Amino acid sequence: MIYDVYNFAAGPMVWLAVVVLTFGLTYRLVNYRRKATLARKGLPADFRANWAFASILHFLLPLNRTAKSSPWSTAAGFALHVCLFTVIFFLSAHVIMLEMSWGVSWPTIPDPWADVLAILALLSLLFFLLKRLLHPSLRGLTEKKDILVLMLVALPLITGLAAHRQWGDYPVMLTLHILSANFLLILIPFTKLSHMVLFFVSRAATGSDFGKREVGPW
Repeated sequence: MIYDVYNFAAGPMVWLAVVVLTFGLTYRLVNYRRKATLARKGLPADFRANWAFASILHFLLPLNRTAKSSPWSTAAGFALHVCLFTVIFFLSAHVIMLEMSWGVSWPTIPDPWADVLAILALLSLLFFLLKRLLHPSLRGLTEKKDILVLMLVALPLITGLAAHRQWGDYPVMLTLHILSANFLLILIPFTKLSHMVLFFVSRAATGSDFGKREVGPW
């Protein structure tokens, strides 16, 4: 039974997840563009690419006001994103699967490094969970779906770490890892996780507008 589920999760469900992710994010981008066009109706349409790039760079370095006012949140946020990106794209098992499926590969990180990065990512998620539950201002704004998003991101990390460290039944943990990763991909376009692409376009648009007013990136 578990092998049937694994074959489905590692085969057809992967393609389903990729298709939903691709078309879902494309729709979100097109819809964002449509709304932005309507909002700017009658206003100058010139786009300040240099200001847009400066705004994105200002956030990614980070040099923005949020980084200065919330250093712990900034550190946790960067730790989470850097660790996730590295584990997803440079874990040896992931690259091997990619090579077997599409014939492409690149250098990988040692597996012990991946374990450390996964743990750091989980600690970052725990930080954001506790902040949402304990911070007076955030607690009032936090909804159940915000907690669910954190859990969706944590589950592939937990099951992947468990599978690699041989915690529990390996076939079950590996299957749960692939299933949870697929569900995460499918839900990205419909949750706040869509910021993985919307961040860049919204930040660029805001940066361009700030440039027109010559107030500089924030």
